[in-house]
Amino acid sequence: MILNKIDINKKAKIIDIKLHGIKKRRLYDLGFIPGESIIKEFESIFKNPICYKIKNTLIALRNEDACFIEVEYE
Repeated sequence: MILNKIDINKKAKIIDIKLHGIKKRRLYDLGFIPGESIIKEFESIFKNPICYKIKNTLIALRNEDACFIEVEYE
């Protein structure tokens, strides 16, 4: 399942990031690391961007980037 498809307030675990280069490195720097827990906290009116809680931090991520992050429910 991809990250932007999980339900609000549901916890998931990051499995893989299907990006390369600087975008993947930036996500790693923000805490999007395989094995890490993530929760979908808020959606904007148009559902883009979406706010996720990871490592006790809220991060807004665009759907164009979130669709490359594979997760599974915990």
